[in-house]
Amino acid sequence: MMWRRIRIVAAREALAERGQPDGVIAAITFVATMILVESLAVGPLAASQPPVAAALFWIAMAFAAILATSRSFDRELEDDALDAILALPQGRDAVYAGKVVALTALLALVGVAGGALSLVLLSLGIALPGHLVLVAIAGIVALPPVMVLFVAIALRLRARGALVPILVLPVLVPHLVAATSGSAAAASGDAAGAIGWSGLLVAFALVYWVLGFTIVPTALE
Repeated sequence: MMWRRIRIVAAREALAERGQPDGVIAAITFVATMILVESLAVGPLAASQPPVAAALFWIAMAFAAILATSRSFDRELEDDALDAILALPQGRDAVYAGKVVALTALLALVGVAGGALSLVLLSLGIALPGHLVLVAIAGIVALPPVMVLFVAIALRLRARGALVPILVLPVLVPHLVAATSGSAAAASGDAAGAIGWSGLLVAFALVYWVLGFTIVPTALE
């Protein structure tokens, strides 16, 4: 029964994004613009180095995830739909898991577009493309559990738009370090490093899945 509710929440999110595709377009545009501005700030030569290019990409993805998650919950509050879902048995768990699944799919689209733009804009060469894909998948999967957790915690606060980045960015430091290091390792040909950092990202995701199921039901009361 809970899996059915999770699918319903995730499908509802997908339909909402399909009905208003400006959110996905805005996220992709945001990532591309941020990567371009950051690369200009550090300089073209520095931006073409794998560690710097990877850092620029993952920082942009983190901010795009914050915007996408906040937009998802804002839409629920505007439509007064959140309370109806929460009233269902296991509704709080379904909201958390469904939004994580939907956000993962959205960030995958943004990541593919943003990654392609990064490769073109920064003229990057990739030694191990398969390992880079592995790191990218692990990094994208590890973002939504954290984002949904902290947006849910700050949901009832008036200043949540300002508080969410303050709360979530320090927590994301291990994720950003692992994703950046893993991407740089894949780009430079270090297979063992890419796999090791990917494993750390998966562990990071699992920890926050558990924390989300533990904390979010209480935070949404």
